[in-house]
Amino acid sequence: MKYPYFKIISMAVVTAIFVSGCATARPRKAQMDENSQVVELQGQLQQKNLEIQDLQSQLSSRDRALPETQDYASSSKTSNIIHVAGVSISDVQQSLVRAGLNPGPVDGRAGSKTKKAIKAFQRRNNLHADGIVGEKTWALLR
Repeated sequence: MKYPYFKIISMAVVTAIFVSGCATARPRKAQMDENSQVVELQGQLQQKNLEIQDLQSQLSSRDRALPETQDYASSSKTSNIIHVAGVSISDVQQSLVRAGLNPGPVDGRAGSKTKKAIKAFQRRNNLHADGIVGEKTWALLR
C-alpha cells in the first residue's frame, strides 16, 4: 500500500521542480536585464557628454566673438574706461543720468564730461576715483 503513495509523492515533487523551473535561469535573465540597462545608460551618458562638449564649444566661440560685438571694442579710449564685459558707454551714460550726474549727451562716446561724471560718481560712493568703470563701480551704478 505504501507504494502508490510513494509514486504520487515522487510525481508531485518532479512536477513541482518542473513547474518552478531551473534555479539558475531567473538570475541569468535578471543579470541580462541589468546588463542591458547598464549599456543603455552608458549610451545616454556618452550622448550627454557629446552635448556638453558641443555647448562648451559654442560658449567658447561666443566668448571669443563677444569683444567684437561690444560697443567699447571699436575705440581704444572707450576700452580704457570700461572694464566690465557687455557694458557699453551708452549703458554707463544712461546710468550716470539716472544717478543724477551729467555725462553730456548719451551718444556712446566717452568724452571728458562722461569721464568727469564717472569720477564724481566714484567719489560720491567712496570708491577709488580713477574714472574707470570696473565691477565695483558698475555694480553700484547700474
